[in-house]
Amino acid sequence: MSTAVADSRRARLPAAATLRTGLALALALLSLPFSKLALPAALFVFLSFLAAPVAPPSVKQRHRAALVVATLASTVAVPLFLVRDAMPGLVQGGTGAASQRAVSRLREFEFAENAARRSASLDPDNDHIGSALLLGELTGETGMRNAARLTPPLLENYPRVEGTHGGPALEIGGYWFMICLPVVGGGFSSDPNAHFDDEAAERRFVAYAWPSGRDPGFERAYFIDEHENILGAESAAPDLRFGASAGPACDDALAPATREDWRPWRGKKPRATLPGDVPAAKH
Repeated sequence: MSTAVADSRRARLPAAATLRTGLALALALLSLPFSKLALPAALFVFLSFLAAPVAPPSVKQRHRAALVVATLASTVAVPLFLVRDAMPGLVQGGTGAASQRAVSRLREFEFAENAARRSASLDPDNDHIGSALLLGELTGETGMRNAARLTPPLLENYPRVEGTHGGPALEIGGYWFMICLPVVGGGFSSDPNAHFDDEAAERRFVAYAWPSGRDPGFERAYFIDEHENILGAESAAPDLRFGASAGPACDDALAPATREDWRPWRGKKPRATLPGDVPAAKH
């Protein structure tokens, strides 16, 4: 008696193939509004097609009809997933990596300035604390304050400095880069012909990176100073920290009118001391 009841219940339950086909159809239809399901749904539909029953003919026809509908839904859902999720994610990942490289280059500048300070590469007052250098001076393209060149340079394999609206800068990796130094009377400049305050430059410089406009998707400019204070601000074409014609001024992250635009990069806190700030003891 109990065996007969169990057999009757099993007869009323859907077969495994029916459950599989129903699940494939449901997943495929759900992947239309929820595009992240598109790839697993498409794979499950494909596997369900391979495992679909081939007999009897009426069962085969029902399964194939349901799986055809599922295939059509997946054919629509997969391109939607690529447009809505995959491609934006790839672009965001690429621009994020480029932004990280831009910040890394700014940190290279900071390391080079630290080395110039420690080695007193430019030391007009002979206190054994070197003054900060401009980009062309760090790369060895020009002499330090139009005098002797660094040999070897503190920055190697960089392109030549070019003129931009904000001053001399170099372009690499989709970004312009510029270093500014204190000038006599206050303020900063990246012009090699400016009257620099070399005493102040022993403990002060600022540098910027901003999108060159040659690569799409870059929307942030970056700043660093001698204490490795790293900030970021919005950049937008055509005239907000963007391209050779609209780069940031040397005081963009410092001036009252624009400094509120700049925010700490990833919560980075500045260092409290400067390497080479005190001349090394002689033995």
